[in-house]
Amino acid sequence: MVERRSYPLGSVLKRMLQNAWQKSPGVFGIFVVYTLVTAAYPFLSVALPKAMLGELQSGAAARWERILWIAAGYFVLAGTLGFWRTFLERVGYEKLSFLRLDYLKGSCVKLMEIAYPHAEDAHFMEKYDKAFIATQSNDNGVEGIYHKLFELPAVLLATGALGAVVGHLSLWVLLGLGLNLAAILWSGRRGQCLRYEKKEEEARQRRRVNYYSQTAGDFSYGKDIRLYGLKERIRENHAQEIEKYRVLNQLLAGREYRLGFVCLAAALAGDLLTYGILIGRTLGGMPIADFSMYLTASLTLSVYLRQAADQMSFIVGEGQYVHELYRFMDLDMGEKGGPHPAITDDTLEIVFEDVSFCYPGTDQYIFQHLNLTIHKGERLAVVGINGAGKTTLVKLMMGLFDVTEGEIRINGIPIKEFDKKALYSMFSAVFQDVNVMAFTVRENVAGRLDDIDDAQVASALERVGLSQTVEALPGKTEQMLLKVIDETGTMLSGGQNQKLAIARALYKDACMVVMDEPTAALDALAEAEIYENFSELVRGRTAVYISHRLASTRFCDHIALFDGDGLKEYGTHEELMAKKGSYYEMFMVQGKYYKQAVQEGE
Repeated sequence: MVERRSYPLGSVLKRMLQNAWQKSPGVFGIFVVYTLVTAAYPFLSVALPKAMLGELQSGAAARWERILWIAAGYFVLAGTLGFWRTFLERVGYEKLSFLRLDYLKGSCVKLMEIAYPHAEDAHFMEKYDKAFIATQSNDNGVEGIYHKLFELPAVLLATGALGAVVGHLSLWVLLGLGLNLAAILWSGRRGQCLRYEKKEEEARQRRRVNYYSQTAGDFSYGKDIRLYGLKERIRENHAQEIEKYRVLNQLLAGREYRLGFVCLAAALAGDLLTYGILIGRTLGGMPIADFSMYLTASLTLSVYLRQAADQMSFIVGEGQYVHELYRFMDLDMGEKGGPHPAITDDTLEIVFEDVSFCYPGTDQYIFQHLNLTIHKGERLAVVGINGAGKTTLVKLMMGLFDVTEGEIRINGIPIKEFDKKALYSMFSAVFQDVNVMAFTVRENVAGRLDDIDDAQVASALERVGLSQTVEALPGKTEQMLLKVIDETGTMLSGGQNQKLAIARALYKDACMVVMDEPTAALDALAEAEIYENFSELVRGRTAVYISHRLASTRFCDHIALFDGDGLKEYGTHEELMAKKGSYYEMFMVQGKYYKQAVQEGE
């Protein structure tokens, strides 16, 4: 049994029309003219047979001349109306496409602003897939409904006028056509409800199929696939997921196919009723010209009723997805935060007070009752084993995740009170996974497309040792990176990308600097250069530096060592070495391997 879900279609359509009036009011003028022209068009084909047959039956000497004039007039009017209908439809199409793209832009902005935990939720896209479907193409969702709303009034106007003509013949014909309309609406709604209920399952299966398709075509997996013989495993898994997807679509198509028999039966009943009444009236003395007119009117009305039914059913069905889109856009998904503005005239002090945290959807705590203060102007090194929570600490202090228990304060202000955008603006961060955008070098460094300070870009590139590399590029700072948008774009090395990310953090010049393994892709000399200039890079700001290489922590004021149980050791390098605890052991082990590597190199 298909579950029926009601939703406020009227409010959805009202909101869509209000948005159209705000963003593209000119489309309403085009719509009015299109409606009048399109509604008048079918009456030419209804009137022509009656006029032709009437002249043939008149027996007048000049009937052939009048028939030619009637035919000529028909083709002129039909051509004129047809031209304007097509022209207005195309002009309106462009404006309606613009409206969909505006919705798409809004949903993309929303996705980039929602609370970060959603970005790490594997099921997020499946959960909101119905909302995203609404902006995916020209033929469904937002734009599909706009097109139907643009076309439907003309169809309804023509239907009403044709119904008056056919109703003059017999109300029974109208009843039969109405039965056909009801069957189309019912079966269409049933089919759409089924597809709507299966959308999450369909989205999940489509995601799995796409994963294997993308993996097979992604050259970055090429070495592993060949060296470890993964081809057959990928092929078999891909085939299994495709089969599941096929079975699901076969189920949906089978249900819709069976519903189609209801429409077919109703159409046959309506046609039999129409032809039976027309034939009976003609046998009873109705002129053949009238028979031709009523037959054409009935057939045309049947077509228009089908169009109206299909369009209304489409609007009702696709309106569900637009409703989900509005729900997604209206929902506060953590992107707003509190009312407090950004701190702009001071560096930061971060206080973790009795903080416990576990990731959403899990019950395994990363921290329990953590107490830690990062003082203003302090350079803190965070070290520890993999999985100890070093990166999680950074995510919490920058507000990417909310604590499970306890409180984080920034300069005495609870972190939850900050506006999210204001909070993010207070940090210059370099993460281990560097993301270079398909923008120019200067746009990548500035993190924006306009109002760029080129002198500040040049300074940031100079400070990270990337100036000579950029100057050697054909377009210098205007050189496009990656080859996604521009096939002549430049692909930087891993180390150069990491330097670019550090330059981006320097350009931002925020209140606090956070570096999560910022030199992982750099060679030893480039890494040493970054370390030597670290104090100049942070310029007295509070700085947190995460690293697995303990030798790099000596330039920091304090060191915080984390293990699987949270904060285990805290102090200066000298204090922790004198303590001869976990930090001492890790430092000595790394130092032994470093000396061994140097000796082997010699």
